[in-house]
Amino acid sequence: MNHVHFGKRFRAQPTEKPLPTLRKSLRRIHLIIILVSLTFSGISLSLLSVVALRNYAENNSELVAKTISYSAGYAVATHDATAAQAILGDIGTETQVGQARIVDAQHQVLASWSASDERSAQSFTKVVARWLFPKPVHIPVHYDGKEVGQVWLTGDGRRVMHYLFQALTWLSCSMLISATLAFYLSRRMHSGIVSALQNIACVTHEVRKRRAFSLRVPSSSIAELNKLSGDFNSLLDELADWQRHLQSENDTLSHQVRHDALTGLPNRTAFEQELHKQLSDPLTAERVAVLFIDGDRFKEVNDRYGHAAGDHVLTATAQRLRARVRKGDLVARLGGDEFAILLVAIDSGEQAGCVAQNLIEAMREPIWLDDATHVTQSLSVGIALAKNHHTGEATIAQADAAMYHIKALGGGWYFSPALWEQRQATATLAYEDS
Repeated sequence: MNHVHFGKRFRAQPTEKPLPTLRKSLRRIHLIIILVSLTFSGISLSLLSVVALRNYAENNSELVAKTISYSAGYAVATHDATAAQAILGDIGTETQVGQARIVDAQHQVLASWSASDERSAQSFTKVVARWLFPKPVHIPVHYDGKEVGQVWLTGDGRRVMHYLFQALTWLSCSMLISATLAFYLSRRMHSGIVSALQNIACVTHEVRKRRAFSLRVPSSSIAELNKLSGDFNSLLDELADWQRHLQSENDTLSHQVRHDALTGLPNRTAFEQELHKQLSDPLTAERVAVLFIDGDRFKEVNDRYGHAAGDHVLTATAQRLRARVRKGDLVARLGGDEFAILLVAIDSGEQAGCVAQNLIEAMREPIWLDDATHVTQSLSVGIALAKNHHTGEATIAQADAAMYHIKALGGGWYFSPALWEQRQATATLAYEDS
């Protein structure tokens, strides 16, 4: 059983042809203008030259015929064929005469002359000669006031063609030189226009791709394009100012999002992100400790001296904590009077304990308030080593639990319960083995 499948026929979409460049478009347009202009000018000048040459040939033939008529008057009157023939030969040789003859009053040919190569002339030359000299020129011959004969004359088409060829050759060379000069000048004009626009396009591309607002478009020798370049550079200046303004605002907002407004320390979000970063690297994860810090009886400071005094105590606490740790360690304010410290590159829990004890010692010095009174802010510090826990959240939770444990005992510092339990278990096993 045959199955016939019917489906729609989809025509392949023709690929779009690449758009021509501005340089190619301008060259094509100017080339067409040059060709059309020169073709029209060449045809017009050629026709004008041919018409002028025809009029010149006709006038010249009449002038030659009159010259023959004036010179041969006596010879025709006396029927001196020899003299008439000599006159025709002399004048025909020196002028553009194809054929000439002198007849007497009885229309008898007295003398005749023709160009030596008239018979060997090309057919095209004969066609042109017929067009230039459609009918012979005839002038009466007078002597003593009487008509004694006539002169019949036809122009020399070969010589006229020679002059016409020279004129057309000169015209063609002039048109070729004009076309070359016009094409050269148009190319120079194109270079100025295209170069200026290419500069603008390149700078625009770099600004869009790389946000290179420091780039500027060079000046142009064309007034309109130079003004466009100046306006574009002014626009880039404004964009650069806006970019710096937005970058400054973004930096400020980013700082505000990640830092505490009162103390300037990183906040909980920044602390957790840095802890996650340290734990994600196997080279640093085993040497990280978290210190969870809480101020003792801080609420009493707020209640007794006011919130302004409490803010001053928090700021002073932040400064002392920051001053007692290394540059690579991170001190953060988690909220209220709670702080956290991320210790990196520590070798043992005892080292973390020394840091905690150092922080407690730093807070023994009284904090002076604006009214010349002073308060003493003690701390409770819980410590957790990241290598004893699976995640950063668990490490913070263990440090928090250790802090609450030591806070309940009156303050000081304490390792996380997990580490304490581990040490207790180790001590128990050692005692049983003994």
